[in-house]
Amino acid sequence: MPVRPTSPKPRPGPRRAMTRYPMFPMPFPRPIRRGSPPSPGCSALEMPSLDKMRVLEIGCASGGNLIPLAAAYPEGRFLGIDLSGIQIADGRRRIEAIGLTNIELRQQDITFFADPGHRFDFILCHGVYSWVPEPVRHAILEICSKFLEFQGIAYVSFNVLPGWRPKQILRDALMAHVGKAANQRERIAKAREFMGFLAEHTPPGPYGAAVKEGVGQLQKVSDDYLAHEFLELENAPCSFHDFMYAAGQHQLAYLGESDVHMMVPENFGAEAAKALRMLGGNTLLETENYIDVLTGRTFRQTLLIPPARAAATKRNIDAERIEDLHLIADITQVPSSEPDMPYCFENRSGRQIRTRAEVVRKGYQLIAARRPATSNYRQLVADIEAADQKTLTPQERSELRGALLQGVLSGLTIVSTEAVAIGAADADRPKATTLARMDAASGRTRTVNRRHENFDLGVVAQHVLPVMDGTRTRAELLDHLKAKAAGDALHFQRNGQRVSDEADIAACAQEHLAAMLDTAWNNALIEA
Repeated sequence: MPVRPTSPKPRPGPRRAMTRYPMFPMPFPRPIRRGSPPSPGCSALEMPSLDKMRVLEIGCASGGNLIPLAAAYPEGRFLGIDLSGIQIADGRRRIEAIGLTNIELRQQDITFFADPGHRFDFILCHGVYSWVPEPVRHAILEICSKFLEFQGIAYVSFNVLPGWRPKQILRDALMAHVGKAANQRERIAKAREFMGFLAEHTPPGPYGAAVKEGVGQLQKVSDDYLAHEFLELENAPCSFHDFMYAAGQHQLAYLGESDVHMMVPENFGAEAAKALRMLGGNTLLETENYIDVLTGRTFRQTLLIPPARAAATKRNIDAERIEDLHLIADITQVPSSEPDMPYCFENRSGRQIRTRAEVVRKGYQLIAARRPATSNYRQLVADIEAADQKTLTPQERSELRGALLQGVLSGLTIVSTEAVAIGAADADRPKATTLARMDAASGRTRTVNRRHENFDLGVVAQHVLPVMDGTRTRAELLDHLKAKAAGDALHFQRNGQRVSDEADIAACAQEHLAAMLDTAWNNALIEA
């Protein structure tokens, strides 16, 4: 019989303004994850030092993205601004609970941003640009232009046309239906009720099919996302061309996208790549516009830099640059559809790489086996040579470098300028990250892992992580969990009934602890 743990009473948690979209950690905007060409890492572009970086986040909400960065880089300085006093207060409570001293969250209007007396290495603005009036959009770009270091990088995300246009149909319909309902919960309830009506009664045909497909997708999203994306008074998607025109007016130039594989025309097929380059006149910005038209993408995560740096940026990618980077991939080896390329690796998004080279097969097998830790080219070479007891030839090294770069460009692997080391899966005294321990201890239901990814804390994790400081053995952690279950802090249930037998509690605790530790390790929450 399935047994599930429950908490008998809600644990105290953070308050959040329903009128604002919650800010979660963003793996792609994280500076160390911007190691993909033509972003820093593979291109000839000098990056700011990460250890002592200064970061500004515009529209930081409660600091869900910025606070984990501050915890990871104690010598850096981090500033977040947001108009919501409720969210800023929530973030400040979390900062105080963790004990961070290198971060400040301010309740502030973007259009009245005060000169901090210095510039920033990174300026982040996620989920704001498309949802504010035009004067505020100009203020965002002006802040990026005025306060970005010459060697700095600005990140701005926005809804992009023409891909977002079909969603506009649903937004218009929902906004008309909810009318002037002031209460956000009421607006969400009315919107969901109306979506049910559209899903059931929209007549057949191209319009009906588009509406039903959109409704089907929206019915799966959270209330926060629905409110932010479809029920805000402002939502002004724009074309990439228009965005870059506005950026240029503020002396900002294009570096690239966080989703680097979307910049590579060859990822859409050889014939499509040829046509895209021809349509775009072999120019970067025009080709990007045509990629948007071809793919119908709805969202961009764009990196901007000063024009003088853009002019000097080397965009021809040298495979040798991969030697200085760190790779991670959730991949498996699958049967190949090409007989002359017998080895095939695929990630969860369906992106693949095929090869006939044994050295490439061995390299990607090692990358898969090392996950959740990162792998490095030099490390792969050393391990392959040690296993084979022979030195790789220059040709084999070249094949491996080229295949690793191909994996980055195709979206198969994620690249980082920093290594991510993880503790042993079978460590007797597992140590959770400080941030995870603090978040769990303060009653939060989410934390952030070592790859700066969001992680939902289950009931068992909320009770065990606070004491996973590396001093307790697995047996002691089990005793801790059994004590929680024997008291009133945690219940195990079977068929809706509380498990009360002492032996059953012990068995349930052992099963759930093992599962939690395995999940924590796989999700990079265990320190080396």
